[in-house]
Amino acid sequence: MRDTMPPQYHDAVIEVVRKAVKEFGKEAATYRFTVEEKKALRNIIFAYMGQDIKTSENEIARIAINYIVSDYQDNGENSVLGKVIRALKT
Repeated sequence: MRDTMPPQYHDAVIEVVRKAVKEFGKEAATYRFTVEEKKALRNIIFAYMGQDIKTSENEIARIAINYIVSDYQDNGENSVLGKVIRALKT
């Protein structure tokens, strides 16, 4: 997937997501992942560990959630979320 966002928009989204994830999450939630999804998360965490950067499944999930929420707020039905949800229903 190519990044087609203008650089200024991309930087703004990164800052919105960064601020949201920096805020301490107090609400508990449980999600079910496939074996492949969990393995992919572990691989990402391990890759960052090799760069002396600590991250977690929770942090990665919150980044993803905040990104898709921001994209949806900006682009509505044309967002990645909107397009995938429609594709799931066909």
